[in-house]
Amino acid sequence: MRYISLIFVVLGLTIATLSHAGQVEYDDCILKYLKGAKLDVATNYIRMACEENSKNSSFISKNRRAYNDCLLEHLAGVESLHAVMEINTACSSKYK
Repeated sequence: MRYISLIFVVLGLTIATLSHAGQVEYDDCILKYLKGAKLDVATNYIRMACEENSKNSSFISKNRRAYNDCLLEHLAGVESLHAVMEINTACSSKYK
C-alpha cells in the first residue's frame, strides 16, 4: 500500500513539473509570435499553435507540429484576412 501512495506522489509531481514546463514554453511562444499579430484571426491561429506545440506536445504528430511551426513563422504581421487563409491553406497542404 505504501508503494501505491509513493507512485501517486511521484506521478503527481511529474505531471505538475511537465505542466509548468509546458506553460513556460507556451508563454515564450506567445511573447515571441503574438507581438506582431495584426488580425484577430491570425492571433487565434498563433495562440492555438503555441498551445498545441507546448501544452499538448506529447499528443501531436510531427506533421501537426510542423504545420503549427509554419503558421507561427508566417502569420505574425499579416494584415489581410485573405492572406491568413492562404497561409493556413499552404501550411495545411504542405504538412498533411
